Amino acid sequence: AATKGLNTISPTWFSVTDNSGNISSIASTDYVDYAHQCGLEVWALVDNFDQNVDDMELLSHTSSRENLENQLVNAALQNGIDGINVDFEQIPTDVGEHYIQFIRELSVLCRVNNLVLSVDNYVPKGYNTHYHREEQGVMADYVIIMGYDEHYAGSTDAGSVSSLGFVKAGIEDTLKEVPAQKVINAIPFYTRVWIQPFGAGNLTSEVLGMDGAANYISEHGMDTYWDDEAGQNVASVEAEDGIYTIWVEDEQSIGEKMKLIQENQLAGVAEWKLGFERASVWPVIAQYLQ
Repeated sequence: AATKGLNTISPTWFSVTDNSGNISSIASTDYVDYAHQCGLEVWALVDNFDQNVDDMELLSHTSSRENLENQLVNAALQNGIDGINVDFEQIPTDVGEHYIQFIRELSVLCRVNNLVLSVDNYVPKGYNTHYHREEQGVMADYVIIMGYDEHYAGSTDAGSVSSLGFVKAGIEDTLKEVPAQKVINAIPFYTRVWIQPFGAGNLTSEVLGMDGAANYISEHGMDTYWDDEAGQNVASVEAEDGIYTIWVEDEQSIGEKMKLIQENQLAGVAEWKLGFERASVWPVIAQYLQ
């Protein structure tokens, strides 16, 4: 209700449940109808997060790919959905060729049925070239960069979830393979508080939304300074048990990321995820969109 300038929403509705390409669905026609009344397109997300699904088994067989593609498109048509967003992560290197074949086939089926196809991707690195971004850019309508998780739960060093340099490199490297009018850069509405204990303890972190981070900084009396290189405010405090640090996502940091999106004339911006933000960030985002 508090959003401004939003034109698309991507609910996590479909999950692949077995190697034959069957899916679970929580798609809702009522939700789609309401979103349409609010002027929003709905691009339903499908993920491969079920640990029992073998990506090679799923994607290397024409029959299982076709089953998955047909189930997705049929569910979209039955519920009045406008598009499909593919969020397949941690795909093994040897599955890359089968994955891009799935995207090719799904793109044809989507085009025939007037559905938008968007595909989520990590920031380009040497170890994820098998996602075949260049071919995605030919077949899909939009290639989305997940411009976050630079530092994540398992990181051995504390750091930003999405520093400016990380986002900049992600955009520039993606543009070497995909035309700008097809690239959407996703930004985080969350951050992490990093706790480095004194002594032998391990570094830990927990996720905070924008208000959660602001409250945490206030409650813990953290000192905040602007880090020009990160394009973020950084808050830290030394307590009895260790050092607490937050690379803050706020209106200022989001503005810096939006400048990059505008300068590179990308198709748009996406955000992860709705509910982690505060209302005052929407006008900042809108300011940089055509």
